[in-house]
Amino acid sequence: MGSLAFAGQAQQADRPTTRLPGQLPADARAVAQPLPSPQPLTKPAGLESAWVLRSILDDLLKDNEKLEPLLAQMNPREWVSHKGASDVYLEQWQVAHTQLKDVIDVSKLLAQKTESMPLALDDYFRLEALEVTSRSLEEGVKRYGDRFTADQLGGLIARNFSRRERFRDYIRDLATSSEVNFKLADEEAQRCRGIISKEPVKRAKK
Repeated sequence: MGSLAFAGQAQQADRPTTRLPGQLPADARAVAQPLPSPQPLTKPAGLESAWVLRSILDDLLKDNEKLEPLLAQMNPREWVSHKGASDVYLEQWQVAHTQLKDVIDVSKLLAQKTESMPLALDDYFRLEALEVTSRSLEEGVKRYGDRFTADQLGGLIARNFSRRERFRDYIRDLATSSEVNFKLADEEAQRCRGIISKEPVKRAKK
C-alpha cells in the first residue's frame, strides 16, 4: 500500500499543471505583482478652503473700500498750509490712494487663484503697508483734522488688522500644504525611480 501511495504522488507531481488561457504561471504571477498606486497629494488639516479665503478677502475689500471716502474727508494740504503740519502727511495721503488701489486689484486676483503663494504674499504685504500709512494718517487727522474721521479710521484699521490675522493664518497653512505636497511628490518620484532601476534592461538582438 505504501508503494502504491508513493507512486500516485509521483504521478501527480509529474502531471503538467493546467492553466486557463491568458493565465500566467505561478512563479510569473509572484513576480508580476501590480505596482502600488501613487500616494495622493493631501492638504494638512486646518487649511482654509477657497470659499473661506474668498470670504476673508471680501471682508477686507469691503473695509478697504470704506477707506476711500475717509481719505476724501481729509485735507492734508490745509494741514500743511494753515495748521503747520509736516508735508509728509500730504505725501502719505497720496501714497495711500495708490496703495489702496493696488490692494483691491491684487485681492481680486487672489480670489480667483486662492492657492497662489506669490499672490497671497503680495496681497498680505500690501495690506500691511497700507495699514502703516493709514495709522500715520490717523495721527495726522487727530491733530489737524476732525475727530469723527479719526475715530472712523481707527475702527477701520482695527477691523482690518483682525481680518488680516486670519489671512496670515491662511498663508501659513498654504505654505505648509505646499511643503507637504512637494515632499510627497519627491517621495513618489524616488519610489518610481527605484522601481524602474530594478527592471531588467532589454538589450537589442544582434
